[in-house]
Amino acid sequence: MNNDLEKFVQENRDAFDDNRPSKDVWIEIEATLPSKKVKQFSLRDLYKFSAAAAVICITITSVYFLYIKKKTTDSVITRQQVTDTNEELKKISPEYTAEANQFYKAIAARQDQLKTATTDEPELYKEFLSDLQVLDSTYKMLQKQALHTPNRDVIMKAMLQNLQLQAELLYRQLLITNELKQNKQQTTDAELKG
Repeated sequence: MNNDLEKFVQENRDAFDDNRPSKDVWIEIEATLPSKKVKQFSLRDLYKFSAAAAVICITITSVYFLYIKKKTTDSVITRQQVTDTNEELKKISPEYTAEANQFYKAIAARQDQLKTATTDEPELYKEFLSDLQVLDSTYKMLQKQALHTPNRDVIMKAMLQNLQLQAELLYRQLLITNELKQNKQQTTDAELKG
């Protein structure tokens, strides 16, 4: 049966190619299709959307810089925080207060030294400060836990260890800063001699 159909199509191919449907058929087909109007965007519409997007971006950026982004302070542990924390430590566990005081004094002194040593390189100081803020936030979390935990000795030891780590970090940052200054000085001296 397929062969008969194929034979018929091949014999009458010319007749099929010559006949075209009338325009009325296409009009009827178009009438049965659902009509969707395509909205065309003009250049004016594009400018409106671009302006709206720009206003939104500027607003979001302004909100971020004005309200969300917290300004970093120059030092993580200030003198006022030392006295406030000493009072809290006395409430939590008075036997650890003297040892914590020593760490606070070492941290404050090293922060001052680091700040003066990195006056030429503020980006380096900001990087060092961000490293120190990680440890300081951990210390503050431990301090909050110490107020509500029955086993305070373990948390107090962890707090003291954190303070010791902060002091050591500052010491190493000072060593790095001094080494960088020496390298720069040697490079400058070599350039002057050469």
